[in-house]
Amino acid sequence: MKHLVKYLLAMCIAFMSIKSSTAQTVTASSVTISDIDISHSNNRVYVDMTIDLSNAHIKSNKSLRITPFISDGNQMVQLPAVVADGRRRHIVHQRGEITPEESADIFVRRKNRTEQSLNYSADVAYEQWMANSELILREEWCSCHDIPYAEELMAVAQMHNTPASGNIVASSPANSQATPQQQATSPASQPKPQMAYAIPKADTPSWATHDAEIYFPINKSAFNANYMTNSHELDTLRQLLASGSEVTEIKLMGYASPEGPYKFNENLATQRANSVKDYMAKNNIGGTIPVKAESAPIDWEELKQMLNNSKISNYLKIIAIIDNAEIKPADKNNAIRQQFPVEYKFMFRTWYPKLRKTDISITHKPKSLDVASAKQQLEIDPSKLSLGDIYMIAHTYDKGSKEWNDIILLAVQTYPNVAEARVNAANVAMANGNYTQAAAYLQGLPANMPEAMNSRGILAMSEGKYEQALSLFEAAQKAGVSEATYNISLVKQLMSLKN
Repeated sequence: MKHLVKYLLAMCIAFMSIKSSTAQTVTASSVTISDIDISHSNNRVYVDMTIDLSNAHIKSNKSLRITPFISDGNQMVQLPAVVADGRRRHIVHQRGEITPEESADIFVRRKNRTEQSLNYSADVAYEQWMANSELILREEWCSCHDIPYAEELMAVAQMHNTPASGNIVASSPANSQATPQQQATSPASQPKPQMAYAIPKADTPSWATHDAEIYFPINKSAFNANYMTNSHELDTLRQLLASGSEVTEIKLMGYASPEGPYKFNENLATQRANSVKDYMAKNNIGGTIPVKAESAPIDWEELKQMLNNSKISNYLKIIAIIDNAEIKPADKNNAIRQQFPVEYKFMFRTWYPKLRKTDISITHKPKSLDVASAKQQLEIDPSKLSLGDIYMIAHTYDKGSKEWNDIILLAVQTYPNVAEARVNAANVAMANGNYTQAAAYLQGLPANMPEAMNSRGILAMSEGKYEQALSLFEAAQKAGVSEATYNISLVKQLMSLKN
């Protein structure tokens, strides 16, 4: 599914509690990861940990890939992975297109039933959004073709600001308690202003697009329901079509991966779209709903999204080649391969198999959901819920509760560009003391949005800008925000104390 990793990361960050950080121990399958440390110094973020493979049993033709990410839920940076190979996979990687010497990843041969551990260290350039990000580990079990068939994500450490040093260090809630002196002078010790949460507009689009992806082996167009995740995608498609949703059209878009001759790719992409269309007709998937089959030689946009999400070396330069109108589409793949051979080998092995596909897009009007059904869908895939559905779930909990906060943050992960979702997420961020993240959520929101004016007033008050806060609260009050009335009296009290 498109953007699957994005939503898995969002669910991780929204729902998973970080019990500890530095020196904590976590277990993924049979792998123990300890001494986890993430720190910021000299404009670099450093990640260190110990990975113990002693209890892991890896079959000869399999691999276990552990990939660290730094993410705040909106952006992420991928660090070099640790690849533990069975005996045959180790030989293949030694002889294959990407060898340990050419890749940033760390390749190790797993010798089962032996003690084996390694110390992992990596660093990346610090960016401002990392200030309150988390370290996520993705564990993938890979088949003999390096295609993942099982995946797990874990949030294992979180970074927090340390104003005294200006750096960032990994810490757990137990280690981040303020001293009594700090508590006495911090905003948390003052009366708390009232947050104004926005209600989604009634005209939030109720029509949705469901996307499925049917994959094909290299240079093949024959439909294989059992290849990669095709069986799961078809089951999900059938369930949607049987759910009673009002479907107006099914659109198929066939693609090929970039490495083949361009004319060959054009024909291959067309054949893949028609292959899926024929399969759907023979198996009565969609019934009488019109099916439109189209194709394009290469899904460059999807490849660009992969590059942006992973931020591999030279990813911006590779994107520049893709976007360069002076380079013919037929020549772009060779340009990438010639200029960036190491990155190309990684892309060919890891991403190109996912570009050999036919996308299935279904425009449908979902049935109205009750709370129980909406909660069930939230656990499965929140992208299938409208913003109104997500807030319907949120309102079953008390405002400010952990459940409320988790769902509000999940809403902005699912609808990052909707003003109501952003201002509500800013409120939760400020309630958690994360004013930097709140400012980021509020950036770009309409200046006359009543709830945003109230939230900007709270942000200004946290910075000691009482005059500015008062002006914002008064404007919010005139716009009908009832919470602003209390906030006006609160900021006036603070102003009198200051004088």
